[in-house]
Amino acid sequence: MLLQTDERELIRRCQLGDREAFGVLFDRYERPVYRYAYHILGDPDEADDIKQDTFVKAYRTLPGFRGECSLLTWLLKIAGNLCRDKIKSRARRSEVGLVPEIEATLFDSGSYGADPAIEVERREMTTTVHRVLSGLPQPQRELIVLRDLQGLSYQEIAQVLNCSVASVKLRLFRARRGFKDRFVSLTNTR
Repeated sequence: MLLQTDERELIRRCQLGDREAFGVLFDRYERPVYRYAYHILGDPDEADDIKQDTFVKAYRTLPGFRGECSLLTWLLKIAGNLCRDKIKSRARRSEVGLVPEIEATLFDSGSYGADPAIEVERREMTTTVHRVLSGLPQPQRELIVLRDLQGLSYQEIAQVLNCSVASVKLRLFRARRGFKDRFVSLTNTR
């Protein structure tokens, strides 16, 4: 994948130790890295820690960045590895369970002052989607977040997860089927 000229220049400046360029990189990519970690871990504090750790690791390893993928894909790969480590750490401490429900929304809403009934329905749907997503196995949740919430291509997801595009497509199909089954089951019990 060819990098955009401005991204390539930003990377070059960062590799030369330009802290201001790294600040631009942080400002550009910190939100998608945070959202990714949040949707995987379900905890805003842990997501913020992962975001910070991702950029610390990126700063240290950027001199070795070869540009074989986009900078965002590379950052999400780092964040994904850190999230998986965090989940393994939880399991070792026997803190595994469903991700706690959080009042945050999955979708941005510019509907301040909108019909309260519509807003309540939107929040209920967001809570249901979050509950279903958090109940999926971590690998399935990660695929759905990367493709459907982050908007990455199959190729980019394959790079993040170190697998083939065919594997991504198959696993994503299964993840979406699992999401749909859980969603239908949860909404039919209301």
